[in-house]
Amino acid sequence: MKISLRPILTLIVIFIMVALQGCMKSNSGSSGSTTTVDEKPTPTAIGTSIETGVTKTISPGGGTVLSSDGLVELVFPSGALAANTDISIQAIVNNAPNGRGNAYRLQPEGMIFLQPVVLRFHYTADDILETLAGLMSIAFQDSTGIWYRVDHITNDTVNKVIYAPIKHFSDWSRFDVMLISPFNTSVRVDKSVGLTVVYIDAGTDPDELAPLFKKSSPVKWSVNGIPNGNASVGTTGDGSISVSYKAPSKIPGENPVAVSAEIPFNGKYQGKTVNSLQLVSHITIVDGEKYLLEMRISETLPPFTYNDSVSMIVVINSDDQVIISDIQNFAPKASPKSSTMGGCTSTWLQDGTGETNVNSVSGIITGTAGDSTRDLFLTITNSGALSPKFTQACEGSDPETEGGFPFEGLPTLANFTLVSGQTVYTVDNGEEFDRLTLIQP
Repeated sequence: MKISLRPILTLIVIFIMVALQGCMKSNSGSSGSTTTVDEKPTPTAIGTSIETGVTKTISPGGGTVLSSDGLVELVFPSGALAANTDISIQAIVNNAPNGRGNAYRLQPEGMIFLQPVVLRFHYTADDILETLAGLMSIAFQDSTGIWYRVDHITNDTVNKVIYAPIKHFSDWSRFDVMLISPFNTSVRVDKSVGLTVVYIDAGTDPDELAPLFKKSSPVKWSVNGIPNGNASVGTTGDGSISVSYKAPSKIPGENPVAVSAEIPFNGKYQGKTVNSLQLVSHITIVDGEKYLLEMRISETLPPFTYNDSVSMIVVINSDDQVIISDIQNFAPKASPKSSTMGGCTSTWLQDGTGETNVNSVSGIITGTAGDSTRDLFLTITNSGALSPKFTQACEGSDPETEGGFPFEGLPTLANFTLVSGQTVYTVDNGEEFDRLTLIQP
């Protein structure tokens, strides 16, 4: 395979060179069964640190602190602090119920502010695949290990930022009130796959401060709108938060199928009072070969090495239909994150998107089933990809930022020659590494 990568952005090169789960009891019996839970919040372990974190001095005049991964931001208004204060953000292991991503330790712990400070969590479209944007929230852990949801949360779904005013520091996390798992998967004809819904109870008033605990209620399952499905689209159990979906004996006309879970929810959602919400898992029915495709883009922008990656499921049905599912874009990485040379320091700024932001893939397969070799061709479409972004701080001058330019995104094409009996295919041209692995013959 040969994919032509764009030249490294000249401006960036010049810029850098100059610089240098709570407790849950399950009962998944017959249809109509429910699951009992402890109707009290359960303490969780305190998260251990996974990095040294970042520290910045904030004056009484206010300022902003950004986590090392660029996903968490603290905004101090003027008058929030009485004196210059060292503020730290450190990523830690997330033990919050339905916690999403890392949790973060904000220090000095226990500090009380003269005015509320705004805590902002940045997220991507991938973060809400298992849930709904309106079901994201923010919680903190107290000294006893109990997690509490904060009040007055705002979710800016356009800019993908969820934030809230906070009055003290401790350990904080973003969490999902409800989620369905898996949200996107595949299963062979006549085979089964398990589905689960997890519901966090934190009170019905969106503006109250309430402890978190895992809860379950009777769930109504359907397949393509048919209660519990049928022989044509596949079937599910009912009542339990965990059920098994069994695929039909042949690929249905509408594929993938939508397996829906309707969950009781007595409260407000997006400004409206509702008594239930629906989450959907999209399941592709396959009758052929299933592969895992992993792709990584690498660039050297001295002294930085930049990597971005994506993975997906590729299915080749017995009728030579190529189906792509479960596209997962991973956050870009750069090493080192910061470098100093000649009185200037360059620091990579994580944007959460990167050069690889795949949103769709189409494919074709040549030859016919049974051929000893066949060629798989994939056309890849990216959306909202950004070039690497760096900031430069030199002695005696204001910091400057370069990069973050939108462009088509990488990769754009891929092809593999499939050989009968071979299970792993790799391509490495120095700028791109691809691995195609057969996971279901």
